Amino acid sequence: MSDRPIIKPTPVISAQSMASSITGTPTIMLRMSMASYSFSWSGTSPVGTISIQVSDDYAEDSAGKVSNAGTWNSLPLSLSGSLVTSIPVSGNTGQGFVDVDSLSAYAIRPIYTAASGTGSLTALVSGKVS
Repeated sequence: MSDRPIIKPTPVISAQSMASSITGTPTIMLRMSMASYSFSWSGTSPVGTISIQVSDDYAEDSAGKVSNAGTWNSLPLSLSGSLVTSIPVSGNTGQGFVDVDSLSAYAIRPIYTAASGTGSLTALVSGKVS
């Protein structure tokens, strides 16, 4: 019986302040081809955008310490039938889900870019083989 690689829902942003921009923890997609992010927020009218970035040269050493910060590029996302590089966030409370299919990048991470307001943001990543 073979095992199939999977990332169980794992926090990559843990209740961080939305008063400023946030870079989520990178996830190495070794042997996986699909990922998804679930986001939830609450606060006083936080406004900003969420994007997903990918890198092929990000690297960690055997202890998990970053050995190469990498070159990161925004992944095109589908929003209401159009390709965009970010998804808007607004409202005192809310949630969102980003599904990334057919991913061939080595590493992936979420980015929140703050515009105004305050709040708290949490994001989980999960992944699997298609």
